[in-house]
Amino acid sequence: MPGFGLSFLDVLCCGLGSAVLLLLIVKHGPTDAVADDRAQLAAQTRSVQERIAAAERWRDGLRQQLLASRQALAAGSASLDAAAHRQRVGAARQAELLAQLQAERDRLQAGGDALRALQAEAAEEREETPPSHAGQLTGLAIEDDRVAIFLDASASMLHRSPVEIIRLRASRSSLQRNAEKWRTAKQAALWAFAQLPEQSRFQFFTYAKGLRDLQGKPTAAADGISWRTKGAKGADLRTLQATLAPMTPAGATDLKQIFAAAAKLAPKPKQMLILTDGFPTLPGSTRLGRLRDCKTPKSGAPAILSPSCRLSVFLDAVAVAKKLLAGVRMDVILLPLEGDANAVQGYWLLSALSGGRLLAPARGWPYG
Repeated sequence: MPGFGLSFLDVLCCGLGSAVLLLLIVKHGPTDAVADDRAQLAAQTRSVQERIAAAERWRDGLRQQLLASRQALAAGSASLDAAAHRQRVGAARQAELLAQLQAERDRLQAGGDALRALQAEAAEEREETPPSHAGQLTGLAIEDDRVAIFLDASASMLHRSPVEIIRLRASRSSLQRNAEKWRTAKQAALWAFAQLPEQSRFQFFTYAKGLRDLQGKPTAAADGISWRTKGAKGADLRTLQATLAPMTPAGATDLKQIFAAAAKLAPKPKQMLILTDGFPTLPGSTRLGRLRDCKTPKSGAPAILSPSCRLSVFLDAVAVAKKLLAGVRMDVILLPLEGDANAVQGYWLLSALSGGRLLAPARGWPYG
């Protein structure tokens, strides 16, 4: 037993010695690998810190840009607000000016209407008395008895120009009544009536598509027509003025009917005075297709007459005059229509063959 115990003690001592030896042999402290790892970790830390610093600088730059953008937006918004305010102020000013212009236009229009009304009243006042300066028509003698006066009241009597005729036909009736050409024709008719002696026999008609008597009532050539006595009730100058004042020219022209009406008078007229502006456009009861250079219009279509056709219509009416009114003096007061130059020759021939005259008053007579 004592021998065994010594050996075990030796073994323990040997083991303890080995442990001490190992402690002495093994090197204590950091190794190179650990140092390298630390250096690498430090480098990575510096790199991360640098990136963090760069990110912070980039963030600060973005903040500055954002601040600048906000300032720019604020300035832009203020500018837009100022522009919107100026626009509102300008719109209010424009509305105010527009209202002023509208009021001024209404005032001018009212003034124009008043002026036209005054002109119309002045024209009517002038028409109440026949022109005293009748010397402009002294080339035309009026018989002392049995004078038949026929005033063309068709639409062409509105103006000398066909274009203006179309415009006036679409205008107010007051403008039509005071058209220069129509006023001239009415004054010529009043002048002729004024030359008739009191108690002389006469007849007065306006004509277009149909006939109207001295009071403006529709009549026909086939009706019973007799002479009137100037100065009798309803056969004086005021009656004629009252008939012509509200009248507006309208419709086409049938010349044949006035010769038929004059032929109904007994005894026959000494003188026919025709106030017109051109060739007729209606052939009376004759169909257009039966006249030279004229075509019968299709059903429902308006008749379109060429100049040569209108001449044929005129000559057809003149043939009626030669047949029914032989020996009757025919005078013509012509207010020429543009584009109807042949009418001057035709009416001159009609008046010359009957011993009458053709006259054309000065434009704007008796006021021009």
